[in-house]
Amino acid sequence: MNLIRRRIIDLKLPGSAGGPREANAVPGTLRRYASGFSRTLLGTAATQASTYLCMTIMARMLGLESFGRLGAVQATLVAVFGLSTLGIGITSTRYIARYRATDPVRAGRIMGLCALTALYSGLLFSGALVLFAGVISSRLFHADYLATAIRVTAPYCVLMTVNAHQIGALLGFEAYGRLLRAQALQGATTLALTVALVSRLGFNGAVLALPLTAGFAWLYMHRELTAECRSQGVRTTFRRAWSERGVLVGFALPASISGVVGNVAIWGAQGLLVRSHSGMQQMGLWTAAAAFRSIVLVAPGVLNRVSSPILSSLHDHETGATYSRAMWSAAAVATLGAAVTGLIILLAGPLLLTMFGHSYRQAEFLLPLVIGSAVVEVYASSVSQAMVAHARMKYQLLIITVWGATLTFVAFVAIPRDLARGLALAYFISWLLAATGYTLIARKLLASRGRGRLTLTALADAVESRTT
Repeated sequence: MNLIRRRIIDLKLPGSAGGPREANAVPGTLRRYASGFSRTLLGTAATQASTYLCMTIMARMLGLESFGRLGAVQATLVAVFGLSTLGIGITSTRYIARYRATDPVRAGRIMGLCALTALYSGLLFSGALVLFAGVISSRLFHADYLATAIRVTAPYCVLMTVNAHQIGALLGFEAYGRLLRAQALQGATTLALTVALVSRLGFNGAVLALPLTAGFAWLYMHRELTAECRSQGVRTTFRRAWSERGVLVGFALPASISGVVGNVAIWGAQGLLVRSHSGMQQMGLWTAAAAFRSIVLVAPGVLNRVSSPILSSLHDHETGATYSRAMWSAAAVATLGAAVTGLIILLAGPLLLTMFGHSYRQAEFLLPLVIGSAVVEVYASSVSQAMVAHARMKYQLLIITVWGATLTFVAFVAIPRDLARGLALAYFISWLLAATGYTLIARKLLASRGRGRLTLTALADAVESRTT
């Protein structure tokens, strides 16, 4: 692999003059990917491992019916949280990566604007969740008894919305070590609190654990972000922060609308499942299968999070060949990794499902579609990084609108007949369409920066960055 790497550095890259800067950019990019991926993967693995253990423990303690009710509450939180973030996390990442070294004062203003926007948005949507919990539980889920649980979890939205900005800022700083520490603490706290509360209070304990663990997550990230800002000489300032509103209008607004469209579609599709025949049991099966979908998304998701600030920096400061090679190679490795992980889960699916309890073995028939959609989603999400780097979020909005419409339509048609399998089919078809759209748009955007073909040597670069 070292020999391959030395030969790649000596190559004249496609679309470039082959000068020293281009050659030096390759190992520099490799080091950034390797450092970011390894540390962020460890932190995310800690968080996801604790989440998976919590899900397994709760599934066994609560039973299929109550686990399905918890899944409905979590689906509501995820949807409302997705609405409240307003694209603030990715906005923080994009512009802090751009200005942290060249204009730290402006980076501080953007941080102040994003922090205030996240706080006000989180408060607004948390309040709305409290006010409309009764309508959501009765109209969407046909389960009036969920209203109190939804109201109790409302603080989750404001805490995690502000936390999305903090995570985005740490990624923009490429402060992967700090992110690792915060995520490791978050994972341990989540596991301990959830086990303690569910064992004592059952379903009510599981509901109470959601806002409490969100509070600790905010605290850990806030401490690390404060220290990182101090070390990099970037001071979060609210004075004249509104002068940076162009960032919100041009980048965050399309990203936030994309989040609204996508989360409303997910929420609506899952609501169709809950309202179907034996809806809570079907939601329990879907929640169990979706846990394995999350496992497939872990490592590729980490690679995409690491890619975002690096690709943004390469787009702004390097030549087109380095930038496009990095993007396509990262997408190839992420997709390959997701496919391998998915295959392992499919082979071990029956055994893994029994960890939730014997009644969850029924979810085995969902796994091929659920895992398949996850692999396609990984590819689509990787390629969509081009829209972030180019700050062309209007294309992201276009694709997500098509994705959401497809998900809703297929779910509406398929769920009455196939129940949870119909929802899995809706995810698979919608992600196939989205992946096609992202590919076409990414090729168009990359053409303006120089075409970097996906070659075996480029793939070797990315493999080494992931395994170093």
